[in-house]
Order: sequence, then structure tokens, then C-alpha cells
Amino acid sequence: MKIGIALGSGGARGLAHIVLLEVFEELQISPAIISGSSMGALVGGAFCAGLSTRDIRESLNEILKSESSKIWNISKNFDYFKLLDFLDLGIGQGGILKGDKFYEYYKNRIGVENFNQLKIPLKVVATNYYTREQSIFDEGEILQPIKASYAVPGLLPPVKINNNLYIDGGMVNPLPYDIITDHSDFTIAIDVSSSLPFKDGDNPPLYETFFSSFQIMQNSILSAKLKTARPNILIQVKIKNVRMMDFINSAEVLKQASEFKKELTRKLDKLLTK
Repeated sequence: MKIGIALGSGGARGLAHIVLLEVFEELQISPAIISGSSMGALVGGAFCAGLSTRDIRESLNEILKSESSKIWNISKNFDYFKLLDFLDLGIGQGGILKGDKFYEYYKNRIGVENFNQLKIPLKVVATNYYTREQSIFDEGEILQPIKASYAVPGLLPPVKINNNLYIDGGMVNPLPYDIITDHSDFTIAIDVSSSLPFKDGDNPPLYETFFSSFQIMQNSILSAKLKTARPNILIQVKIKNVRMMDFINSAEVLKQASEFKKELTRKLDKLLTK
């Protein structure tokens, strides 16, 4: 049986994909194909390149936590300014941040430059800025399509590929299970877009309102898709009290994701014993 996995967009909550992918390692299941949008493309690209979930966790640690980080010297009182320094301020370039430092780190870490070098086939979704339609990348150079897939409008600049501009794939297809059905017998979709709300009456800051507007749009797109076609297994990971860009709370995301890992394990066990 060929199993395809779709990894959805969701900002910081997309780190939950790392935990859910552990299930396939533990059950010794090699996916036939993976598709990803935004954070799903980032995590999926690393996994398809051959990094284990442990490797990905270590990379995340290196970026955000480690006092011996190769990226910067982190003090015990980590703050957002260090994260912004890593992502590079780039006002006037089509986004608040340039993101070049992260891009170089990711490029060196996954160690591949072309889709044909991957150990698991991957489909990356990005949005064509001019046509307002989805573009699916699965051959040729891999790093620019992944960069385009997580280029959140206003935060990161559009990415130019073959004379076209591309932005975040979650704008048109936040959970791209529909693009792998022809390549698998069974599709599993991991939705990390849902976030349980903060307390009633909580007044979010301006930046959160800005990012949440994208989240509302993506949730609407996904709801419409699910009415016409559904994956064989849908895991909706609901993370409490972690906002879209709250990467510094990565440990909390990984901790909460463990409950949904159990749900996926149960459903896969049932599938495999049929």
C-alpha cells in the first residue's frame, strides 16, 4: 500500500508536523510521497531529504534554544530581537524580513538542491502572485520553491522563479492532500491550521490580527475543500495558546502535538491490520 502524506500550513503550529512524522518512523512506514504547503513544505522538505525527526528537532534547537548555537550566541533571556536578527530586517524588499540567514541555514542542513536527490518524492505548493493560482513544484531546483512556499505576504518577500513571483502556498492550498491522490493508495492529511482560542475577550496585538486574517482565509479554503473531497485520514492538530508566529514556544507546540500523535498511531494501526 502506497501512503501519501500532506503537511499543511500553520506558522509555528506547523512544528507539530515533526511529532506526527515520528509515527511513520516508529511504525517503519516509508511514505510513497509527501506534499507540503508553507511550514509543511519546510518540514516535509527536510524529511524527504533524509533528515530524521530527531535531526529536525536538533536543527530547531540550534536555531531557537542552544546556548552554543552556530547562528548566534543566545543568552538565557532569549528575545524576539535575536530571532529578527536571524531572519534579517528587509523593509522595502516586499516584506518586513529578508530571511536570507534562515534560507542559508536550511539549504546547508538538508544537503540537497534538486527534487531528484530526495529520498521520498515531494510536491511543494506555492501561490503564483500574478495569476492568483497554485503552482506545484516537484522537479528541478528545490530550494527556491520551498522558500516561495513559506513566503508569508508582508512578512517575507515574494520569490522569483522563472520570471514569475511566488508567495505562501497556504494562500491557495493550505492542506494539499488533493495533489497526491493519484500517487498514493491512501492519503493522510495533517492539518495544523487550527488553534484553540485564547481566553474570551483577549485583545490580540496588531501583528497577530494581521497574521490571523490569513489563518481565517486558509480555514475557509480548507472547509470548502473538505466538502468535496476528503483524505482517508485527517488529523486536525489543535494547539492551545500558541499564536501563528510564536516560534519561541516551539517546545509547547511539540508537547501538545504528542496527543495527536497517539490519534494518528491508532488510526494507522487500524489501517495496517485490515
